[in-house]
Amino acid sequence: MTVGTRIRYMGNKQQLAGEVAVFCESLRDGRRLVDLFGGMGSVAGAAAASGRNVWVNDIQSYAQLATRCLITSSNEPPPADSVRRTLLPAYRHNLSALRERYATELESERHVLRRGDFEALRRLQDEWRHAGNDLDVATEVRALRDGHDDGPWRLATLLFAWGYFGLRQAAELDSIRFAIDHARDHEIIDDEQADWLHLAWLQTASRIASAPGHFAQFLRPTSAAGARRIVAARRRAAWDSLLDDVSTLRPYGEPAWRAHNRILGQDALTIWRELDALDVGPAIYYADPPYSKDHYSRYYHVLETLTQYDYPDADGAGRYRPDRFRSTFAVKTEVVGSVRTVAREVAARDGVLLLSYPSTGLLTMQLGIDPVVLLGEYFDDVKLAISRAARHSTLGGRHGAAGQEVVEYVWAAR
Repeated sequence: MTVGTRIRYMGNKQQLAGEVAVFCESLRDGRRLVDLFGGMGSVAGAAAASGRNVWVNDIQSYAQLATRCLITSSNEPPPADSVRRTLLPAYRHNLSALRERYATELESERHVLRRGDFEALRRLQDEWRHAGNDLDVATEVRALRDGHDDGPWRLATLLFAWGYFGLRQAAELDSIRFAIDHARDHEIIDDEQADWLHLAWLQTASRIASAPGHFAQFLRPTSAAGARRIVAARRRAAWDSLLDDVSTLRPYGEPAWRAHNRILGQDALTIWRELDALDVGPAIYYADPPYSKDHYSRYYHVLETLTQYDYPDADGAGRYRPDRFRSTFAVKTEVVGSVRTVAREVAARDGVLLLSYPSTGLLTMQLGIDPVVLLGEYFDDVKLAISRAARHSTLGGRHGAAGQEVVEYVWAAR
């Protein structure tokens, strides 16, 4: 069993989360903790032991889904045996229709994976037509988005097959999603159970993907070693993985603690009116914004599209959705103004701001700005609360390196 999720996430800092929770307790007040860039909820989860209520905000739909389950759920996920009985008939129904449509292509894939034929693997991957490179497929996606088709569910198949997933895997993922939503729509499961199954399904997608730990790009069979890695990933079955994943997920804390938490889904720069309308009251605001020029949404666009299951347009080889969120904290010319906005809004509400930022960030390294000076424009008392050496995983996102050495800082301003 896992508290939290096994979805790999570049912003996930479990050790730092614990130190932030300890520091919050050193303030010795009952303020709730508002995590403005909540991600997968590690900081909120670390606060569970203290009983401090948390509000978790993130603009990405997949992160909101994860934290709804982990931070606010009433119950744990349904048992795997129950999931199997509930979903299997609808899963088989959708999968049968996709197998019929793609019978020839699925047989070609089976043959390649069984033999480990790397040249054929490369050829099939290069020749595959998807929503990012074929007008007919893109037109079909748009028709599905507009509700003009009642065939099998097939978002992953049309957008991500022979890229992030194999064709069989994509068809299985689509069929699992159909089965979950069918069960919810027919009130066989409730909304919270559907959330847990959606989260397990995202974790399955993350674990079986032919990708380097993120979804900015997928693996290509440019070498024998790379091809072997793809073949190994493509042989994984989504259905079997789902039953394993749902059995490992567990929420943070106790139900009584989770009942008083809240999940929000706004841009951290514009959330303030909503917080006021919700009567947030005196609060500790934890801000761990993006700190590099790499927009995080690029690394998780597949999870975002799977969560929304909205048949978006797909852009190019990476099959990116066109409405990916781009944070101004990841823009060198805008990061200072963005930090100032957060500081100003927190100060205006008599809040405590905990700004988490690494030594290698745009603000600290490239611009050479001292956050103590910047935060001092808005707060009377600014101090360095946490400083620790760390190795940040880049998930292959930084010139192929597995990670980089950094110093993580957290400044407290009040």
